Amino acid sequence: MTTWTLWLGALLVVGGSAAQIKHQPGSARALWVLAVLAFAAAAVGAVTASEVSLPLLLAVVIAIVATGALVAVTNEPKKPAAVRRGAK
Repeated sequence: MTTWTLWLGALLVVGGSAAQIKHQPGSARALWVLAVLAFAAAAVGAVTASEVSLPLLLAVVIAIVATGALVAVTNEPKKPAAVRRGAK
C-alpha cells in the first residue's frame, strides 16, 4: 500500500507542475498539497504497519524534496512592486 501511495503522490506532483506550466496556479497548489499529504500518509502508514525501513524513509524524503524542487522550478517569477504599479 505504501508504494502505491508514493506513486500516487508522484503523479500528483507531475500534475501540479503541468498545471503551473499551463498558468493554473490554484490547481497546481491543490495538487502539490495533495501530493505532500500522500507522502505523509505513506510515512504514517509505514510506521503504523511496522514497515519502516531505510529505503522507504529515503524514498519519502526524496519525494518531498523533489516536490519542493519542482515547485521552485515551475513557479512563476514574482514581478517587482514597481512593475505591478505601472511605474517605469
